Amino acid sequence: MALWGNKDLVYSDGTIAVNLGPSTEVTGSVGVTTFTNAGIKTGDVITVGTGATYGYAVITGFTSTTISIASTAGFVSGLTTVPSGTSYFISEEPIYTVFDSVYRAPESKTTGFSTNPVFTGVFGVSAEEVGAAATITVGDKAAAYAVAHSGWVGIMTYIDTHGNLRVKSEVLVAGGIDSAAGTDAEDDTVFPDPTITITTQPASVGVGTTETATFSVVATVFPTYSPSLTYQWYEDDGGGFDAISGATGTSVSIANTDANKNGYEYQVIIASGDTSVTSSSATMTVS
Repeated sequence: MALWGNKDLVYSDGTIAVNLGPSTEVTGSVGVTTFTNAGIKTGDVITVGTGATYGYAVITGFTSTTISIASTAGFVSGLTTVPSGTSYFISEEPIYTVFDSVYRAPESKTTGFSTNPVFTGVFGVSAEEVGAAATITVGDKAAAYAVAHSGWVGIMTYIDTHGNLRVKSEVLVAGGIDSAAGTDAEDDTVFPDPTITITTQPASVGVGTTETATFSVVATVFPTYSPSLTYQWYEDDGGGFDAISGATGTSVSIANTDANKNGYEYQVIIASGDTSVTSSSATMTVS
């Protein structure tokens, strides 16, 4: 699973009403979906309330409206109900990490990379990603992120007394992270998630009638072992951008321009795996 990706926690969220009865069930309605199609499974951890206001539990089973939990021990003592509309999320993180005061911090529950260089987080790393190391710039600092073993890994960063960014990693649970698509996150074979940078945006072009207008883009992807870049160009004739059939390279040429195409705009979507960026648009002026 990618270190900085938006799938790192592998979670679903929504709102819920909870009734902790003698059968240790979490029952209630879900905000936008049902439990059975929310992508959860037994063994996942449900966290109830913003900042875990009400507590945590391991899921042992579920239907469309009911979750069975292993124990109510992780919930607030004496709690029997939680009001309808309470937020929750379900994660694959190890249960004991959510009881850990370090990894329970609010910033550790974000799914993307924070611009704040001091943070904690728990991330899944597959066996294919163990050997990967990447230098990621954080503000004016840089640090290498790498792990020794596959599994769930806790990452902690801090600024030392000399103003240097330091990174600590701790293998919380070794192994158990499957990189096969569909078994947890489909971006498991990428570490970290690709970062696509457009170094040269498409430039506007002026042409005469019957001439050819060419728009080009230059982009890079980091790290270099990320999936190869793919391109799809789009044209806007005033009614919105539509894909140009066969325009899947670093440039697109519009032949036999005429006055009717004056003011048309062009842009390209560049992708690497599940990550994509959209270029700025460029205008074709026909005179």
